[in-house]
Amino acid sequence: MFRARKLLSSSLLGVAILFALTACPKKDGDGTTVSTPAAGGAIAKVNGQDISRSEFDRQMERTRSRFQRAGRQIAPALETRLKENLIRKMVEEELIAQKAKGEGVSVTAEELAAKVSEHKSRFGSDKAFESFLQRTNQTEADVKDDLEKNLLRDKLFAKLLAAAEPTEADAKKYYEENLEKYKQKEQIKASHILFKVEKDTPEKDKKARLAEAKKVLAEAKKPGVDFGELAKQHSEGPTKERAGDLGTFSRGRMVKPFEDAAFAAKPGDVVGPVETQFGYHVIKVFEKTPEAQRTFDEVKDSILTSLKARQRSKATRDLLDTLKQSAKVEILEPGVSLDAKRPALGAGTDKPLPGGDDGAEAAAGGDKADDGAKADDGAKADDGAKADDGAAKQ
Repeated sequence: MFRARKLLSSSLLGVAILFALTACPKKDGDGTTVSTPAAGGAIAKVNGQDISRSEFDRQMERTRSRFQRAGRQIAPALETRLKENLIRKMVEEELIAQKAKGEGVSVTAEELAAKVSEHKSRFGSDKAFESFLQRTNQTEADVKDDLEKNLLRDKLFAKLLAAAEPTEADAKKYYEENLEKYKQKEQIKASHILFKVEKDTPEKDKKARLAEAKKVLAEAKKPGVDFGELAKQHSEGPTKERAGDLGTFSRGRMVKPFEDAAFAAKPGDVVGPVETQFGYHVIKVFEKTPEAQRTFDEVKDSILTSLKARQRSKATRDLLDTLKQSAKVEILEPGVSLDAKRPALGAGTDKPLPGGDDGAEAAAGGDKADDGAKADDGAKADDGAKADDGAAKQ
């Protein structure tokens, strides 16, 4: 009997020691505390305030479902990164909520209702909004909650980040230091007629295609001939329905043989046949715009917008870092680190989340392109002209 009690006492002592060891918190690389959670407990604590594990699980499930719909598997390493990103987001939201309360900042019912109405109007119809909710595995309440958090964040930061905004002088300085970015490259407006030739096309068939291209070239050079009508009759590329129109483009946008021939021509010239990996092209150049430096007045507004976004993004991140440093943050999810030195999700081999932003709006900050409108040349890669997906090279 005594031996049995002794064994029981030893077992209970062992369990107590094991519990104490596993529950003992440790420090993460960024100063947050990492502890082993009790089942069903919080996912994290911020100044003693629980971050809901059930809400974390719900949002993670929403993310997983988006990957499934996109036909993508979530590898263990990516699963960890997704958890880290979500916990970081939830911790920051709690930090903001606590700071806003301390600063007397809140969102009124009227402000939220207006924001929800504005957001829904962007979809054009209730049906489109419902489709968005289904696609992102959200409810309208989820969107409303996200918008409220975004509004609270914006109001808090507007109060705390009342630094002077970039001035026209700042924009002028940036412009002068980055003149090359605001140089408009030489551009042409052209159309073409494509006679497709595949890699495995027999030589005699290639010769026949070339002869056909030469015949159409001769026809296109006749005075008064409508080049667009010839393209509709003979071209075999996607631009056929647009009368061969390639729009306006600069160097570097087309495959090299095509580009060399087109830029060597003068407005009104019809040249060809030009051989590329897609076949034979007959090209007509309509306009040519020489290279020119865009003036400061032309780009001033876009530079100011970009500088403001950069400043706000940095100030926002600095403020969040300050809030984290002065707060007690405990991470209760095993294997998760909020080490700020890790690359952001999407860097390296990770791909962005499918389906776009989970929330209602993107976080504050982020730079936008500030060097002017991008030309869409309208040609597809298999049309034998365009070398990329439509984004003009800088």
